[in-house]
Amino acid sequence: MDQDPASPGVSPPRRYFRDAKPAFLQLIDPRGLRVLDLGCGGGHNGALLKSAGAREVWGVELDHGAAREAGKRLDRVVQCDLSKLDPADLGDELFDAILASDVLEHLYDAEGVLARAVTRLRPGGAVVISLPNVSNVYVFSQLLLKTWPRRGSGLFDRTHVRWFAKRDMVRLLQGAGLRVLRVEPYFTRYRAIRAACLVLSLYVFRDYWARQFLLLAVKPDRPQEAP
Repeated sequence: MDQDPASPGVSPPRRYFRDAKPAFLQLIDPRGLRVLDLGCGGGHNGALLKSAGAREVWGVELDHGAAREAGKRLDRVVQCDLSKLDPADLGDELFDAILASDVLEHLYDAEGVLARAVTRLRPGGAVVISLPNVSNVYVFSQLLLKTWPRRGSGLFDRTHVRWFAKRDMVRLLQGAGLRVLRVEPYFTRYRAIRAACLVLSLYVFRDYWARQFLLLAVKPDRPQEAP
């Protein structure tokens, strides 16, 4: 996880730095890949990818303690603010995949950060991101109550400075020159709760029950033409 220096001066819960999403493995096969993990936290997602066969995983993390913890799991960790990351600090070899798990919503210039990172991605390489879904039934319910809570985590995390609905997420990736292949609703890692969400949504409205979306995109072999 990472955030701009101008973001609220509130330290996120330590569990943020320890989170990992096995659901990422449903979007990408990391075997043999060289991966860049943006806002890697304690390196748990990177460790997940390495255990699934990733050849090498680099991380970028601002928090000193989390970066030090990630250094025990990943091949290299660059400790810096993502908004100030110089792509030259990522070495000469291009990456096969970029991961951004629950990080872009903490950055004022998420578009710029992602676009710069993509310059270090090989043509045909993959980008996998997860972002909270602001178009969620719980958000709607709070707006009907005329309130916007500030919480320690989740949809109303007080350190969020950007908010995305499904189409905004797609545009974010497209703005970085990427071609979006998959957009998957993410409810929870707990199967029973996930099933309950699908039943309550009648499946047709499942996007509004999704807590997050997981997206897979690729960098085209040739630059995409402007529409």
